Amino acid sequence: MALFPTPQGRHCADNGGSAVSEATYKRFGARFWINLALTLAFAALLLPLLRKGSLSFLTLTARMLGVAALLPLALRPRRRASRAELLLHDLLLLLSAAAVSLILTEYIVKGLSVGMEKSFWQGWLCYAAIDAVLYLVSGRVRLAVCIGQGLSLVHALIDHYVMLFRGTPVMLSDVFSIGTAANVAQGYSAPVEWSVLWAGAATVLYCVCVCLMRRVWKQKRVWTLPVAALAGVVVFAGLQITGTGIGFWQSSRSYSEIFYFLRCANNSIVRKPEGYGADSLNQAVAAYQGEPGVKTPNLIVVMNESFSDLGVVGEFETNEDYMPYMHKLLAGKENTVSGELLVSTFGGGTANTEFEFLTGDTLGFLPFGCSPYQMYVKRETPNLTSGLAAQGYRTVSLHPYLATSWNREKVYERFGFQQQLYQDAFASDAARVRYQISDSEDYRKIFELYENKQPGQPLFVFNVTMQNHGGYEPGDDPNFEQRIHLTGEYEGKYPEVDKYLSLIRYSDEAVEELLDYFAAVDEPTAVIFFGDHQPNVPSAFYDDLFGNTDDVRTREEKQSKLITPFFIWANYEIQEADHVQISANYLSAYALDALGCATSAFDQMRLKAYLSVPRINSYGYYMADGQWHDAATVSEQPTLADYRFTQYAQLFDVKKRIDEWYEP
Repeated sequence: MALFPTPQGRHCADNGGSAVSEATYKRFGARFWINLALTLAFAALLLPLLRKGSLSFLTLTARMLGVAALLPLALRPRRRASRAELLLHDLLLLLSAAAVSLILTEYIVKGLSVGMEKSFWQGWLCYAAIDAVLYLVSGRVRLAVCIGQGLSLVHALIDHYVMLFRGTPVMLSDVFSIGTAANVAQGYSAPVEWSVLWAGAATVLYCVCVCLMRRVWKQKRVWTLPVAALAGVVVFAGLQITGTGIGFWQSSRSYSEIFYFLRCANNSIVRKPEGYGADSLNQAVAAYQGEPGVKTPNLIVVMNESFSDLGVVGEFETNEDYMPYMHKLLAGKENTVSGELLVSTFGGGTANTEFEFLTGDTLGFLPFGCSPYQMYVKRETPNLTSGLAAQGYRTVSLHPYLATSWNREKVYERFGFQQQLYQDAFASDAARVRYQISDSEDYRKIFELYENKQPGQPLFVFNVTMQNHGGYEPGDDPNFEQRIHLTGEYEGKYPEVDKYLSLIRYSDEAVEELLDYFAAVDEPTAVIFFGDHQPNVPSAFYDDLFGNTDDVRTREEKQSKLITPFFIWANYEIQEADHVQISANYLSAYALDALGCATSAFDQMRLKAYLSVPRINSYGYYMADGQWHDAATVSEQPTLADYRFTQYAQLFDVKKRIDEWYEP
């Protein structure tokens, strides 16, 4: 290969030694200068982008992407290049196109501000895979590159404007709701921005540079196979290094747009349940009516981060009770309902538990491993919050951490929360345990909301705490005292568990403060408390409690790692109950009914389903007789048919959905 190769001289041998004509020489010379000018123009557009956003401090990544993008434009094959040289250039060009697509897409959508360095490489590998497939199908690298650039530009523009209007990135499921999107888009105007013009011009220039490049393009299709295979090896090896996992709690901005799109594609499309249609939905809707209720208490919902009683998994000893107040509540207390809550997530996935509680939907009807907050809540969705707001409640969400986690800002807005409070609502000197705002400080914010509300207006607070969030590695954490530790056979063996149980002790004291406060207020008030999931402490500790390892446990045995405690407490008279077993999707309906509040038709439908199938999650469900069934059979359960139909309409079929039917 040569740097911008020119003709071999004015009298290059050609066709038996005849001299190249003056006109031919001038024509080749003109092409050289045009190619050089176009390449320099493209470089002038691309190189400044490598100093923007995250790339401004990821120097090595920026340089490597720049080299990958420009190398095959500068280092072009000789006029009489061998097939091997041409095929090598094809590979470099595919990798170049992938780098260009990545840089321009990330510039358009988020100004190249990507949360993690590895995300740039994940995106580059995804684009390389797409371009390699196009090359394999078309057999022409020039055609593959231009089509790939066009697709990436269109995706970038759509993603940019969807993010601008909706606040969430494009998912594969959006392709199947293009009609709805077109209707919604009529209410918006798409501004023409400098970043869009810049990236569009760079895309066009790049494609022109490739198309005008002087080299032999036509190869036998059989020779595209080794190039595509080699590109595949690069992609596979690269993804093994960077990983293919994704943390749904993180904002989509932590990842490249193409990687996030492809990674979520498998879970973004939900098919209609078998038998679903207007008639079956109408029959399900007509079969249930809501109940008006006799109480409108203040409703304080606390979903406590990682709060659980590990004793449900197996026995262990500690120096003292790690949740004495909670254990008294769970054993039976006046005006209290308590028991065990089955959730769908372990060690993380907080938003999935709150999704099930607020919407009443179950992850058992959705693709395994999905994240509804990112994938499915794309518009106003009827739920507990919107129903309470319609009754005159003041609806407030409270989470003493970042607003960006789990796309909560957008989701809460679509759910109908009138006010959202995050960590910036707390004073800089707010009390903390480790580095997180403490549960006690968090509950004092709830007291403040109650004391400042309009007299006579009921208050609904949905509070997601943060104090007990992982990790639990030993360290010199500020504002933390190691109060609980394992004794007996496990003493000193699992310091992470010691730390976690100490955090639970702090939470237990804060719960007592919470109930003591509302026990003394005049207005009828109820507290609904539950843990979102168990903690991600060392798996060896769970192995000890089970007496075996994870690979030999049945799916039903593993369900004990998906249980957290819950209680429903009121400062007025309600029917007491304990040892109640229920799953998160039923809890809001169950609580409203137990507290004497109004319930929706959707609540009544779920309460009926609860009698037959009292617990359901992503992995399976329990019948009323305690029999366990795997999730693969959920569509075969006739008692859940109405539930599946109405949940599908709630999330995915806006035209057939009757919002009031879902709202208490």
